[in-house]
Amino acid sequence: MLDRVGPQMLGSAHPAPFMTFTFEVAKGWKERVPEVVHEDGSSRAQVLRREFNPRYYDLMVELEKLTGNGVVLNTSLNRRGEAMICSPTDALNMFFGCDLQYLVMEDLLVVKAAAETDA
Repeated sequence: MLDRVGPQMLGSAHPAPFMTFTFEVAKGWKERVPEVVHEDGSSRAQVLRREFNPRYYDLMVELEKLTGNGVVLNTSLNRRGEAMICSPTDALNMFFGCDLQYLVMEDLLVVKAAAETDA
């Protein structure tokens, strides 16, 4: 979430740059973005600050303009039962072994070719 959204949504300005803290989500936000709220009303938040990752922050600002929310659902990059992705090779192996169609790594967009079907 954007740093200006954190205090409103979480009721705290505590730094949370790495999704290592869980916060109680404010009632209005529980209804506004239920997808990011655990059943107990909490959320494990990553609060973005532009000075640490300007590209991601600016992307979030644009998403906020489109959706009205400076919040997205973020998850680990791995398939069920597998370790988290730790290298570009891991990412490509995961990508080509699943149903994803696109993968962004730094400035590179990887697009899976459409499967050819027999007519």
